[in-house]
Amino acid sequence: MLFFLWYAALSYLILFTIISGCIYWYTKEKSFKYYVFYSTFLLAYLSTKDERIYIPLSKIIDSDILLHYNWLIQVVFYSFYFIFALYFLDFQKFLPKVFKKVRLFLFAVIGLFLVFAIVSIHYHLYSLFFSLFTYLYLPIVLLLFFYFFPLALKHSDKHKYFLLTGIIAYIVFALIAFILSYHQLHDYQPLQYFIIGIIIETFCFSLGLAYKIKLINDESVKQKNEQLKTSHQLEITKLNALIEGEEKERNRIAQDLHDGINGDLSAIKFQLMAFKNKLANDVGKENLDKSIAMIDTTCEQVRTISHNLTPYTISQYGLSVALEQFCNKMNHSALLIDYQWFGDELVLPKNMETSLYRIVQELVQNAIKHAKAKEILVYCNNLEEFLNITIEDDGIGFDENKQSKGIGLINIEKRVNYLNAKMEIESSNQGTTILISIPLKTNNYDFNSHNR
Repeated sequence: MLFFLWYAALSYLILFTIISGCIYWYTKEKSFKYYVFYSTFLLAYLSTKDERIYIPLSKIIDSDILLHYNWLIQVVFYSFYFIFALYFLDFQKFLPKVFKKVRLFLFAVIGLFLVFAIVSIHYHLYSLFFSLFTYLYLPIVLLLFFYFFPLALKHSDKHKYFLLTGIIAYIVFALIAFILSYHQLHDYQPLQYFIIGIIIETFCFSLGLAYKIKLINDESVKQKNEQLKTSHQLEITKLNALIEGEEKERNRIAQDLHDGINGDLSAIKFQLMAFKNKLANDVGKENLDKSIAMIDTTCEQVRTISHNLTPYTISQYGLSVALEQFCNKMNHSALLIDYQWFGDELVLPKNMETSLYRIVQELVQNAIKHAKAKEILVYCNNLEEFLNITIEDDGIGFDENKQSKGIGLINIEKRVNYLNAKMEIESSNQGTTILISIPLKTNNYDFNSHNR
């Protein structure tokens, strides 16, 4: 039975030493590094418990050295196991100062007991070294355990239950083995209890290991999502600044056109009309009438450009009315634009409404200019959680995979990204359909609820 348990413990330890080493190499998680240290020294300790190894060693190594080795190596692997447990339970995150002090203390203890062992071997003070281990080291380790146990229950994640269960079983069986060995009760096999504790602890650790890996992966995914979110937010900020700058420039140009050029043309018109009243020649009057008509046409074009640059209707009546007026203005004998709004009306932030207006404006103008469309459908559908905008034309279409993106389409994509929306394009020689889906619930804010 003892040999079966011995081989089982060695097999488990070798397996998890390899697994922990691979995990540490991949994740750089220090808990697994210290588990490798612990299990390596524990393997070194257990290997000497086999008579086939111990007997040859006793022939070439002084028995006093082997006795000191037996207790010194326990100091080493117990200390590394404690450090591993603290890392595994994430004490370095929520109690960093205490954790650093305890880790430094345990390293110092290993160094001190190494010195004690050398001195004890030299002066044959085995009983003193054994007493230091029994009455100094073990009580300190147990006190540290009872200090950190409630803290682990309070702060650590669910993987703590696996490890703490294994530690408790390990301590109980290790103490039983120590007591039996201390009192030299030969009717019992102390090592058997020690190995049982190792097997239970290793089994519990394997479960905790799986959960710990899950937590590491979750944390990694969370960090990547945070980085993507930060990057996306930075991109949105840049787009927002770009779009705001663009709109300000549009407003400035529209103001100059409306107040400057349009005003100058109106003044010229009034002067020509005054001059017309003084002409007696019918031919001169006819020419002036043509000039005045041309000025009226130019004024109307300037006014249209000004309104397109700055859709004043948005600020006065909202997005739906502004889009409807735009589509009606674009209608003429050779072009039919059918505009419809489905669902409740929406009152969005003006920057969102302006961006949506610009998207529809650019797509309609692209359909007219590049696709040579004769009929265009513009449908807006308020689906409570999303606003879907569909623009469909009967033009010549384009290959969205091969077609190089012009400034207009690039601007559209920027505005779509700014709105955190999605755009789907289907195009053929029979026409093009573009669907844009804009989320209306962002940052726990529901625009539809606000409107109601």
